[in-house]
Amino acid sequence: MAELRVQRLARWTCAAIVGLSLLVGASALAEPDEPPPPTRAEAEAVLDDVVRFARAGDYTGLCESELAAGGVCRQLVDSARQSGWSPGPDRPEVVGMSTPKSGVVLHLRGVRADGTPFTSDFEVSRHPRGLHASTPVYWSGVQLAG
Repeated sequence: MAELRVQRLARWTCAAIVGLSLLVGASALAEPDEPPPPTRAEAEAVLDDVVRFARAGDYTGLCESELAAGGVCRQLVDSARQSGWSPGPDRPEVVGMSTPKSGVVLHLRGVRADGTPFTSDFEVSRHPRGLHASTPVYWSGVQLAG
């Protein structure tokens, strides 16, 4: 009789261990860890890539690249064009940085091609396919709330 109890206890223990392992594994798959926010160096590298597109006047390429959110990028480009703004020849200066939950915001100061100064916020976040600038048209003067 005691031997039967030991066998049942062993089966229940084994079943509990297997069940717990499956539960832990399923919860790990269901709730993936948030990717870490970009570093300042990574955000500045994205800015450098965006500046290369802007210097070349390749706004279509910029907005179609992995770096930018296509629809928002095109809207910002159109708005800047309507205002008569285009990027100046120099990379904007990074005058500060903030780290909202969404990623990293570089605070920029620069000069447009027509000589007018601007300040803008350049937000970079990490996505499964890489780093992404949600406000790539830095010369537009976009300011993020909060």
